[in-house]
This record gives sequence, structure tokens and C-alpha cells, in this order.
Amino acid sequence: MTQPSDATQPPAPPDARAGRAPTISVWQRALPNYNALLLAIGTVAGIYLLLRLQHVLMILFLSVLFAATVAKPASYLERMRIPRAIAALIIYLAAIGAIMLILWLVVPRLLDQFGSFGREIPRYIERYNELREEYEEVRAEYPALPDFNAQAREIGDTATRSVARWLRELPSNLFGLLLDVLAVFTISIMLITGRERILAFILSLVRAEHRDETRRVLTLMWERLGYYLRAKLIVMAIVGALMYGALLLIGVPFPILLAIVVAIGELIPRAGPWLARVPLLAIAALEGPAEFGLTFVASVIIENAKGFAISPFVEGQQLDIPPLLVFTSVLAGAALLGPAGAFIAVPAAAMVQVLFEEVVIPWRRRQIGEPAPARAADA
Repeated sequence: MTQPSDATQPPAPPDARAGRAPTISVWQRALPNYNALLLAIGTVAGIYLLLRLQHVLMILFLSVLFAATVAKPASYLERMRIPRAIAALIIYLAAIGAIMLILWLVVPRLLDQFGSFGREIPRYIERYNELREEYEEVRAEYPALPDFNAQAREIGDTATRSVARWLRELPSNLFGLLLDVLAVFTISIMLITGRERILAFILSLVRAEHRDETRRVLTLMWERLGYYLRAKLIVMAIVGALMYGALLLIGVPFPILLAIVVAIGELIPRAGPWLARVPLLAIAALEGPAEFGLTFVASVIIENAKGFAISPFVEGQQLDIPPLLVFTSVLAGAALLGPAGAFIAVPAAAMVQVLFEEVVIPWRRRQIGEPAPARAADA
């Protein structure tokens, strides 16, 4: 009997180890889904943790801000062979001493002005009645306007409740503020003394070829933060002094208190200066239309002088942040963290700006093949 040829023979079964397709277990098929689920849970947990620890993060950021502010003056003392921690402590003590000196000079006058405010209450009541009569005359022509007494009563009730709540929470708020100040002071001292070790640890997590660039970007962010607060304090002092002199010339009462309020308003960019002028203009309006007009004109002149002369001279080009970025960051910071968030929004935006200008934009330009412009330092 003849054997069938190889072409007519059925194909041999594949080898069990060489030709068989690997089987995928149920666990291997479900592993990507489990990884995605764990990543989603971790993201939600991280966001929740950040929201719960926002006060701690605020303390840490303020500590970095103050450490960067004190670092440069401390370096001058360090050149005189003073240890870095002692140099930072000397600067903090000098700042506290300056604040205490200002309070020692200002508080007695503030108390006198508060006393004079009590004596001026009858005149303010008389002025209030005059404003009410003028408003009622206007309301007689426009009946759609709300009742003056009802509006004033609502404002007074709201203010009374706010003051009562503030007084009730004052002891706990002062205790919490003291703890926060001590925390910022301690952490900032530790950051100043150990910044080389912290920088070395961060650089150890970066590829060797990127370490020089990372060091340059981090140093630029550190210098930008320090310069921001130092410049802001100088601008606050100049604006407060100018406003105090203007109020003395105009004759508006409580010039020291109102000038301090206006100076503190400079901490919140854009909106803060004009919000701080609300009590200033309210007191001036109670004094009369002439005082109100002169105070408003003085406020506009001082604010424009700050924008066109004082801030550019003090800050130079080192804080060249676009106005849109400043305004947006202040709104976002205030919405997330209140007044404290509005205060830290601009230095945080300055750090983000450095990151985009020095890292993100050059990386994107390399992707699209466009040459990066030469830096000012390289030029």
C-alpha cells in the first residue's frame, strides 16, 4: 500500500509549548481596570486631603515666603561671620522691635482719636439726619427707592451681629493667630538654615543632565518670592505715609487709623487698596462734601503715583506679572481661602509664571521646533 504524500497529510497539531497562544487570566484582564480605579480613588483622596489641610499648606507657603524675604538680609549678616540661624533671628527681632516702636508711637494717638470719635458721635448723628432728609426728598420724586430707615436699620443690624460675633470669637482667634505666627517663625528659620540640604535633596530626585536647569529655576522662584514681600512692605510704608500727610492737610479725623487701614489694603493687589478706602471715604463723607471730594482726589492721586512711580521704582522689573494674571489669581485665592488666599495669590502666581516661562514654554517650543529666545541673563 502506498503512503500518502506530505501534501495530503493533515497538519500536525502545534507544539504545546511553542505554538499554543498564551492564556490570559481573569486577573490579568481586570488589572488595568483595577489600576484605573485605584488612580481615581487616590486622586479623590489627594484632593480631599489638600482641602482638609489647606490651613497647614497656607502656613507652609507663608513660611517659605517669609524665609525667602529674610534670606537676603540674613546673607549680609552671614558675611560678617554671624551664623545663619542667629542672623535670621536678629532680623526677625529687629522687625518685631520696629513694629513695637511703631505701636508705641501710634497707639496713644489712636486712643486719643477713639476718644474724640466718642465726642463726635452727636455731630455724626446730626449729619446722618441731614442725609436722611435729603434722601427722603429724592425718594419723594422716585417712590421706587427703598425706605432710608429700613436700609439703615438693616445695615446697623448686620454690623451689630458681625461685631458681636467677632468679639465672641476674638479670644480663640487671637490664640490661633499666635500659634500660626509661632509656626511660621519656626518653620521659616528651619528653611533658612537648611535650604542647601533641601535643595540638594530636590536635585537628587532629578536627572543629572537637568540638575543645573532645575537649580536655576528654583533659585529664580526663591528670589522672586523674597523680593515680592520686601517690595510690598516698602510700598505699604510709602502709601501709608502719603495718605497720613494728605488727611492731615485736608482735616479728616482719625488720620493715623485711616492711613494704617489704607496701607494694610496694599497687601491685596488691585481690589485691596480701594476696599481699604471705603471707611476712609465714609468718614470723609460725614465731614462734608468738600472733605469727601478732596479725600477722593487725594486717594486717586496717591494710587496713580503708586502705580506709575512708586511701585516701578521699588519693584523694578523683577515682579513683571501681567495684570490679568494678578487679577485672576486674586479672585481665585479669595474664593478658595478668603483674605489670606488673596494675599498669597500674587506670590504664588509669580512662582507659576516662572515655571511656565522657564520650563513649560521652552519645552513646548522644542516640541514644535521653534528656537527659544535668548534669556536676558544670557544676553
